[in-house]
Amino acid sequence: MTSMNFIEQFLETMTAERGISKNSYVSYKRDLLDFNNFLLKEKLLELQATLQDVQNYIMYLASNKLAARSINRKISTLKTYYEFLISERHMNYNPALMIDLPKYRSALPDCLDIDEVKILINYCDTDKTSEGIRLKAMINLLYASGLRVSELVSLKIASILIDQSSGTISKVFTINGKGNKERAIIINDQTVLAITEYLKVRKFFLKDQSDKQVIYLFPSASKQGYMTRQNFALLLKQAALNSGLDHSRISPHVLRHSFATHLLHGGADLRVIQELLGHADIGTTQIYTHLQTEHLKKTLDNCHPLNRGLKSLNHSH
Repeated sequence: MTSMNFIEQFLETMTAERGISKNSYVSYKRDLLDFNNFLLKEKLLELQATLQDVQNYIMYLASNKLAARSINRKISTLKTYYEFLISERHMNYNPALMIDLPKYRSALPDCLDIDEVKILINYCDTDKTSEGIRLKAMINLLYASGLRVSELVSLKIASILIDQSSGTISKVFTINGKGNKERAIIINDQTVLAITEYLKVRKFFLKDQSDKQVIYLFPSASKQGYMTRQNFALLLKQAALNSGLDHSRISPHVLRHSFATHLLHGGADLRVIQELLGHADIGTTQIYTHLQTEHLKKTLDNCHPLNRGLKSLNHSH
């Protein structure tokens, strides 16, 4: 069997058993082809690769100025791939297992403060058009739940309705998120009201009552049958601009980060935030602890009696 066959077999297994997304599939394939090309150039065989070969590959990537974050991903891919080859009895050791991931500082996500989110939502209250009512429902839903933008736009109406005939909305519902993982979504009364208001005008966005459109909460004439992520991002930026906020700082992803950060500042446990965001790995959620550290430092600076004493002394001179 050639290494290309192994790669295809691996990708099929990851899709069938782990339900990886299309993006993850493309990413795994690219990483493995890159490694394969390196081995060919060095006249090495995949099934005979050693720890030293993998280390040489990493040095090669670093010499080509590849970012530490990208190198991390490639190492993780190789570890998973060689585990698969071991499970299929093609190898009996994992040459990537002992490789340490290079350290890198994640860029801290931008985050709106609570007042900025209120300004945005209050602006949406003033727009009484069908589009305005829809946008208000979407922004409330995104900020109240921490949904990914792809999960928000493709939300099915059946997911949120307790009763189709009365149009009663559930405050707790489940979705199939990234990697086809099911998770609970919890929303507040304000969001329930915003969605209830929107449901009265939803029919204006159903162009031809096609089966494809009817099932989605935010239907559209797009190919998928629901509003595109790009369209929502543009509407959100326009709302930010109209409400006097810096629109360059606002995106669906920033609202999701704001949801998580505000929960952490309010005392929520990191594991709870991990569940709500649908992160497979707590390591992904831990970026918010950096934000909390900054918040704690500011709080300490402003509230500690010794700091207050020093400030008042400085002002008196």
